[in-house]
Amino acid sequence: MTATIGFLSVRHHMEHGYFGGYLLVNYVARPLEFHCTMPVKPSRAQELLYGPTIDDFVCGEQIAKALTMKAKLTPQVVLTDCSAVLALSLVSKLPVAYLATSPDAEKCEQMRIPVSMGHCVKHLDAPEYRVDVPEQSDFTQQEFAELVQGIAPSFDLAEPFQRIVEALYEAHPVTRAA
Repeated sequence: MTATIGFLSVRHHMEHGYFGGYLLVNYVARPLEFHCTMPVKPSRAQELLYGPTIDDFVCGEQIAKALTMKAKLTPQVVLTDCSAVLALSLVSKLPVAYLATSPDAEKCEQMRIPVSMGHCVKHLDAPEYRVDVPEQSDFTQQEFAELVQGIAPSFDLAEPFQRIVEALYEAHPVTRAA
């Protein structure tokens, strides 16, 4: 069986809201599916009620849930560069893992990666990657190791996130710097 891996990224623009993209790839990083959202802006009432966990709610429970449900393929795992997406585990059975990536300079200073405020995580020991999963997750270190062994040696797991962000900038020109 060949690996299908989901990569999900969310960016927040101060004026326009949250933008999400979901890329499913095969074991050599070739795209199989791509989906993205229109801007999502929580209401003032939601901001007040969710408080510091608003990023978790919007990124994980709203955007990530909608994007993964739209996909035709089911990945072995959904990797994210946005820790707030781990809240997907509250509303989906899909295994989700946060992959720490080196922060590149964003094209637009007004865009940021939302950060989780309400998730307890456990760390998976991986030689080349820092990987965190929700504490209640059944996704194991062994499963992650098998996934990494099943992909092409040249496949950098952080690279698809760059493609997603580029696609979001292309799909939503309002996010570009003035």
